[in-house]
Amino acid sequence: MPLIHESPERGGFVRALIGVAVAALTLVGAACGGTTTPSATSTSSATTSTSATSTTSTTGSTGSTTTTTPAPPGGVIPANFQPTSFTAVSLDEWWMLGTARCLTGSGTCGAIVRTTNGGSSFAGIPSPPVGASGVTQLRFANARDGYAFDPELWATTNGGTSWVRVATPGTVTELEAADGETYALACSPGSATCRSMELLRSSVGSLSWQQVSTPTPLAYRSQFAVSGPDLYVLAGNGPPLVLLYSSDKGAAFNKRVDPCTAELGGNLTAAADGSPTLWAACPTGTEATVELSSNGGTTWREAEPIEAGFPNSLRLAGASSSVALAWPGGQGSMDLPAALVRTTNGGKSYSAVLSRSWRVSWAGYSDPVRAYALVTETSGTSSIHLLESNNGGATWSQVVIKS
Repeated sequence: MPLIHESPERGGFVRALIGVAVAALTLVGAACGGTTTPSATSTSSATTSTSATSTTSTTGSTGSTTTTTPAPPGGVIPANFQPTSFTAVSLDEWWMLGTARCLTGSGTCGAIVRTTNGGSSFAGIPSPPVGASGVTQLRFANARDGYAFDPELWATTNGGTSWVRVATPGTVTELEAADGETYALACSPGSATCRSMELLRSSVGSLSWQQVSTPTPLAYRSQFAVSGPDLYVLAGNGPPLVLLYSSDKGAAFNKRVDPCTAELGGNLTAAADGSPTLWAACPTGTEATVELSSNGGTTWREAEPIEAGFPNSLRLAGASSSVALAWPGGQGSMDLPAALVRTTNGGKSYSAVLSRSWRVSWAGYSDPVRAYALVTETSGTSSIHLLESNNGGATWSQVVIKS
């Protein structure tokens, strides 16, 4: 739905318009191996090879929208494509951002592949004309409107045929789209290091972004989760750590109970079933606790067995108030009995679903049944694989990225 601008008289929550950068660049082919007749502007600039460790969560399964603007037809899959970020708008339509060999034949460039048939086949589409480290994460809100970000922010309104650079206060660290709105967190300007954050909002399909006022400043490592019109914001590693809740897309906020420890931050995820269920991974300094709320953060309870011993870098993906996935984040799979564990009883117990032969960099649900994960093998090749589950994360199969 269109963005309704809040006037100062209604609360003054919108403070500043974030400008859109100079121009859109129309790209003919994918950044790394596009169509058979790529133009000179269709490649990302060559960079030295970078490690593919940054990954992202999915946007919720909102269903593709019918549009008169055709998506790019797609070309060949870029050579040596390594996915680093996954996003889906339906069970059939997914995108992955990653790295691949540049069209020039040397160096590493950013690249995007797309499927419209649930992973049976893929095609390369244009990516923003930046180096492989210019954007590391990807979100699509529907078949037409997408965003590539971290550290820069680029937007497309035509399915990736062209991308526009969006001017932001600083590095964009997080972005999600839901219920016709897109939200992003960016580092505040004026400092060489990211000490505070700003919450930005845009109507899906618009290139205009606005800063959203919050009742408490957002500190470094602020993080948010969205579920339909509901927006939950962890206000960073304080003190104090505050959970903010908005039922009207950021027009107004209430303070709710924060589940984590001040100055240590936390990681928040909303359940994929659309309920007011929140899962939180809260570092304590020695290990992380899992916290669960079934009422949108009004109250919380521990959702782990006493002997769990999760690492501080723990990450979670929630399907419902009963089912969730957990993996050790950046501290390696040896910190858990498996690379990926799953609970089906609200955190009372967890069982292994992926062995230590894999290292999980990201996992997420597009709905309570369908889940995805990006993994690498802990021995041998360092290639990144996409795994898919059709039973809520109980069992997994590899998706082959092929034409």
